[in-house]
Amino acid sequence: MGERAKDFKQQLAYEEQRSLYDYWRSKCRPGVLPTRTDLHPRGMIKLLPFITLTDVTHSDERPVFRVRLAGTGLRTILDTEITGQTLDSLPLGHTLSHWTSVHQQIVTERKPLCGVMPLVWQGKDAHYLSSLAHFWLKLPLENEKGAISTILAYDIFTPLADLSPGLKLGVASN
Repeated sequence: MGERAKDFKQQLAYEEQRSLYDYWRSKCRPGVLPTRTDLHPRGMIKLLPFITLTDVTHSDERPVFRVRLAGTGLRTILDTEITGQTLDSLPLGHTLSHWTSVHQQIVTERKPLCGVMPLVWQGKDAHYLSSLAHFWLKLPLENEKGAISTILAYDIFTPLADLSPGLKLGVASN
């Protein structure tokens, strides 16, 4: 594993994230990122409830990000189905620009990103959800033409009160 990949992996807070990152890296080839067809659910069976696949399509103005698949664990936490929704249509409040920037950075730089931040979700249980930290990992997948066509994500939610007082919330890239 290259030094940058090793440094990135060390930023991942949970073993599940490291496991998915290792699986994704095992499908990478020199200069080529994995495609959706390179990945198989058997390779991440325990992670599926919190996996998201987001399709990237390009419009005239900017990329459009649409959730192709969201695991059942996300539906349970968020109390809504997000499959089929665009990033712009999700109730992300003031964090929408942050998430748009993260997704665009993955497409542009063709590198994974991870981070942790308070969960902002303007839904039925908004008060409860705002008490959660959102640990996220996003991995780019390319299509047969070499363009980023999908973003594979894994999300973990934990009470903010359970975090170490000195933990810095933010984003890390590979």
